[in-house]
Amino acid sequence: MKRILTLALYPVLSTIACDSTGSEAESDSTDTEVERDSTDTEVERDGLRPTLAVGEAEPAASTPLRAKALGRMRNAAKYFHDNVARHGGYAWHHNATNLNERWGDIQLDADQIMIQSPGTADVTIAFVEAALADPATPALKTYARDAAMALRHGQVKSGGWRLYADFKPTPTLKACYLNTTANCSCGGCKFTVYDDQVTQTALIAMMRTDQLLGFADAAISGSSAYARARVETSQFPTHGGFPQGFAGPVAARPALQASYPPSIGTSCGLANCYANLYTTEYWDDPTLNDNLASAFVEMLYWAKEVYPAQAATYGAMLTAYGDFLRRAQMPQPQPAWAQQYDIQMQPRWARSWEAPAIAGQESQDVMWALLRLYQLDPSVPANRDAVGAALAYLETVDHANDTLIHRYIELDDTSPANVGFYTVNPNGYPVQFSPAPPTYQNYGWVVPSQLAAIRAEYDRLASDTTVMKRSCQKLRADTAQAVDTAVNNERWITTYSPGGPRSGATPGDYLDTATFVKNMRTLAEFVVRTTTDCVAWNY
Repeated sequence: MKRILTLALYPVLSTIACDSTGSEAESDSTDTEVERDSTDTEVERDGLRPTLAVGEAEPAASTPLRAKALGRMRNAAKYFHDNVARHGGYAWHHNATNLNERWGDIQLDADQIMIQSPGTADVTIAFVEAALADPATPALKTYARDAAMALRHGQVKSGGWRLYADFKPTPTLKACYLNTTANCSCGGCKFTVYDDQVTQTALIAMMRTDQLLGFADAAISGSSAYARARVETSQFPTHGGFPQGFAGPVAARPALQASYPPSIGTSCGLANCYANLYTTEYWDDPTLNDNLASAFVEMLYWAKEVYPAQAATYGAMLTAYGDFLRRAQMPQPQPAWAQQYDIQMQPRWARSWEAPAIAGQESQDVMWALLRLYQLDPSVPANRDAVGAALAYLETVDHANDTLIHRYIELDDTSPANVGFYTVNPNGYPVQFSPAPPTYQNYGWVVPSQLAAIRAEYDRLASDTTVMKRSCQKLRADTAQAVDTAVNNERWITTYSPGGPRSGATPGDYLDTATFVKNMRTLAEFVVRTTTDCVAWNY
């Protein structure tokens, strides 16, 4: 149940690599060499844009921070690839003093990797962006391919990916694998997983690696093509939404407008009137759970960008998905989104603690997705308009000085109480919505409010539909932090106090994949943009 703002904040690096002259100028420098001419005070300046005199040229893109960023990026990539990878893939957390202690949402052995974010798929994307930023270092392409091949190993016959991959001749993390020993009889083994953005992120990684390698690697190209063909048949025809996953093509559904469940406004209570009445499992129904909306948009965006011969197909899928998101918006007085919908496009139960309700986290993600769709195609103003209506409502229900929003908000079609939902019965559905302390702890009942950032992007897009980027000032600050915190100029350490499903982990210093990915992508972005729109910030 993670939300790492990687897909909500639009991708800044495209297939365009940085200026080759700028890269080549740095190519013979080691990290130690480029630091000789810099001082700590230069790195720690206050981040304000330097003032240029009238007629003064922008400084050349070979001054200290960019050189340091290149050095750290190369060193960190090499260390992570050479020391941390197992079979080319990665866990979420790696014990810094015993790299054989590896954790995802479970402990992994040396033959097991995480696909789910922040795992091997995210590392692959980070290597791709580093390779595009620094074409003078061909090893970065090798690292990206190795990680992508690890993803390929975990691909399942239904087309996409599951949470893990296992490289043992007889895998203990079983799945109906496409390219290795398959077990297709275990529960769920045939199922391609969209939940937690698993397949979306893995396919983005595979497509971008295919493009990076010039579509010349048959294994990578074949994996991407196999997955895309099956993704195309997993979008509900006519309806436009996607299920939580699939084992084969999905059937058409009617394009209905979302509505309130029949129990709303009655006296019998949500749980008594509206539970266990479904003809399908929740994972086969349209879902927005765990921020899937922006993940689907980005997956289809990259498919359209990377494979222009099929742009019409992926463009039509994007359009259909935007239509679904707008139809999934609940009517007044709560024009936001639920986590899960049934065949009637009414909010439905999923797991016993996931109620038919307005979903604060998922509603925020849908708004990011709709704004991204509008940014990509301003000829559909309805996508932005839907966000305006949702903001007007949700800005009245976030709390703690507008910093938090409930994961679930009680449905009410007459006078919403806007009560955050917590209480869960151990063996069944909750009796009522309540502000009582949660009884199920391993879940994000309250999430950070992103409404101010969404409002800012909504306002910006009224006059500027270019892609959203970090400001040069923020990018420089983030880059300086990544540069300054790299241990031995090659790795980032996170102190880890394990808990929950990882309570058996050894406390101490870990190499955290999420931190590696965040810093690598920041460094790559800085290297690129200090040759384009952020030249003056390279000091």
